[in-house]
Amino acid sequence: MSASSVPPPARRFRPPRIPGPLRRLRLPRLPRPLKRALIAAFALAVAGAIALTLSRLDWGVVGVLFTRRDPAQITLLLAGALVASMAGLSFGFLAWRVVLLEIGPPVSEPRVVRIFFVGFLSKYVPGRVPGIIAITKVATANGVTFARLISTAAVVMSLVLLSGFTVGLLAGVQMLGAQAAWLAGAAVLIVVVLVRPQLINHGSALLLRLLRRPTAAKAASVRGVRLAVGWQSLSWVVTGLHLWPLAIAMGAPAARSLALCVGAFTLATTIGIAAVFIPDGIGVREAVLTAALSVVLPAPAAAVVAVASRLVSTVSEVLLGAAALAVAEYLIRRGRAAPGHPAQPPAPQATASIDGAT
Repeated sequence: MSASSVPPPARRFRPPRIPGPLRRLRLPRLPRPLKRALIAAFALAVAGAIALTLSRLDWGVVGVLFTRRDPAQITLLLAGALVASMAGLSFGFLAWRVVLLEIGPPVSEPRVVRIFFVGFLSKYVPGRVPGIIAITKVATANGVTFARLISTAAVVMSLVLLSGFTVGLLAGVQMLGAQAAWLAGAAVLIVVVLVRPQLINHGSALLLRLLRRPTAAKAASVRGVRLAVGWQSLSWVVTGLHLWPLAIAMGAPAARSLALCVGAFTLATTIGIAAVFIPDGIGVREAVLTAALSVVLPAPAAAVVAVASRLVSTVSEVLLGAAALAVAEYLIRRGRAAPGHPAQPPAPQATASIDGAT
């Protein structure tokens, strides 16, 4: 056999190298008592931050709504808004879950729920650093590396923005007329992503490299990206439905306001997300919602609906997040106690950057 016919040796897989800036903060293994104390302290901090946020909401809009119609009708409309908001958030979780499971080894369902909702509720804690540290520790403790976590965030955020501006066309056309043509660019990009799903992987990986952030070793599949687009688009539509009963309660015509409400909430929230320097898009979202709803309501009534939407969204996030975490923790603990249950493999040590992770 000639030397030229000898096959080259197989290349060993090398995990993605974490750039230097991400080594600034190391997350070491802590003694169990200290770890439990820190977990309890962070849980109390999240609970306190949520309580503070709820106390600062304008609950007076509920009284305004009850003055507009029969109390039974308003109660039913508010319940419908709350259910729609929680259902929409659940579909958003499914989009994130698809991407997370596509780009790495399997993770049990309760642990996926734990990672997502710990990160989701951590946004209520002032400052980004505590939430970043918490979600990184929770992820690595449950078998998800920092590179996989941040790659998932990059892919999902791209899909959130593209699908958000696309669904926002439902309101943009009524608000802006021909000037809403710029929103069509997002719809074109969504079609391109559905035809060539690999582009979203390449774009997200390029962005992370430019930001000197680690990328996952595996990319999402064609089917995975398309499924995530579907779940996220459905999430926007269902979540936007919560605005419709609130608008009806303030006197908006039901038929004319349906598509407008779905598109208005989606467009307002997407613009709020894009305004990265404003926490949770507060103020931006309400301004866009009020402007959009003014098409079918007087400006004061539209403002009431916008404020009520913030209230319903926050309450639904807290209720769903708390319930999901409680169920996930119960299932995880029961699984550990079950005889013959395989132990969770130890998670690799992770490093994280305070000033850039999401």
